[in-house]
Amino acid sequence: MKKRIQQTETAHSSTPDDISIEPRQPEFDFSGVSKYWLRDPFTSHFMNALSIVVPHSERTVIDIVRKYADNISDAKLVRDMDALIRQEGRHTLMHLRCNDLLTKCGYPAVRLFERFQRFFVSILRKISPPAWELAIPASFEHFTSAISREFIVNQAFWVGDKSNAAIDFSNWHALEELEHQAVCFDVFAALEKRTWLLTLSLLFIWMPSILVSVYGVQLYFLLKDGILLKRKNWRPYLKFIFQSLPILTRGAFKYFNKGYLPWSKKDIDIYRSQKQKIQNIIS
Repeated sequence: MKKRIQQTETAHSSTPDDISIEPRQPEFDFSGVSKYWLRDPFTSHFMNALSIVVPHSERTVIDIVRKYADNISDAKLVRDMDALIRQEGRHTLMHLRCNDLLTKCGYPAVRLFERFQRFFVSILRKISPPAWELAIPASFEHFTSAISREFIVNQAFWVGDKSNAAIDFSNWHALEELEHQAVCFDVFAALEKRTWLLTLSLLFIWMPSILVSVYGVQLYFLLKDGILLKRKNWRPYLKFIFQSLPILTRGAFKYFNKGYLPWSKKDIDIYRSQKQKIQNIIS
């Protein structure tokens, strides 16, 4: 039997008081979205690959946060956890719709990739002690907040001059991922003093796994479309990998800092600007 984890004396929510984690339920019609819905095939299929891993990742976040909810007594953090669960539930539903469309567009291996991810994560959860299991949602949110921040700040790189429902959906999702970016870390820090374990989890499990899965699935999409069968596309493909790689590989060592808090002043400014943009989209 796994050892029961106990709350530490430092349990609290680090989400700024003036930021409310708000579960929204917008609807998006993806029926008219083209195959390359972002700037080009490389950006589009990178985000498509992320969509493949999102549903089970977010279900896992929900499951683990619920599992340890009774160990948390801080009222604000409990409210944050409930709001995160409701946000992630909506994200899961929308990404499942996206993945269904990808399958219908002629990418049958999407279902195989989804099944493999479920198998991989389930095995890790079975063999993980509580501290390492708690690191799973915190690790997932490490990536989603980093990707969301990148998509918001460098939107021209990803979107170009495109405008469609899938981009609106991505902007909404990015806002909410940034909005609850601190919650899983706060839960981890509340129940496990050794936050540096999150660094080890990222370096030795989740960064390698994410790199292989995301770039591997992107490669599948690009080969399936014949993009990489043309030599002229090799250079822009390698350039994209070089440009996007830091998003998935940086930031792991910040968890060695005992005073680390996820929200920075820059994050708050990004969030406020994006929230106004999203209100205009979904209103």
